[in-house]
Amino acid sequence: MKQRRLKIIAASAILLCGFVVLVLSTTKRESMPELSPAKLVANADRTDNQNVKLVGVISEESSSWDAANTKLTFAIREPEGSETVNVVYNNLKPDNFIDGGNVFVEGMYDAEKNLIVATKLTTKCASKYEGAESATTQKSSY
Repeated sequence: MKQRRLKIIAASAILLCGFVVLVLSTTKRESMPELSPAKLVANADRTDNQNVKLVGVISEESSSWDAANTKLTFAIREPEGSETVNVVYNNLKPDNFIDGGNVFVEGMYDAEKNLIVATKLTTKCASKYEGAESATTQKSSY
C-alpha cells in the first residue's frame, strides 16, 4: 500500500514539473517586449533577431502596397519624434491602413537593416480613441 502511494506521488510530481516547464517555456517564447521606434533602435543590440511588438505612427508617404504579391512596406515613427523603423508585412493590407494612422506591429527585428518582418499588423481606429471632451461635444451636437 505504501509503495502504491509513493508511485502515485512520484507520478504526480513528474506531471506537475512537466506542466510547469511547458508553461514557462511557452510564456517566454510568446512574450514580446512592446517598444516605441526610439526604444527599439536604442536597444538594437538586445532586440536584434528577436520577436518584438512595435507601437507607433505610420510615416507619411512611406507606405507601398504590392497587391500582386500581397506585400506591404512602410515605416513606423514616434508620434512626436523622428526615429523610424521600416516594416515589411506579407499579408493583406488592413482596410483602415492610412499614412499617419496608429499601428501595432509584431515580428522579427533585423537591427542591421532597421527592419521588422511583421507577422501581425493591427491598426487603431481613431474614432474609437477620441478623448472624453470630443465625445461629449459630439453628443451635444445631435
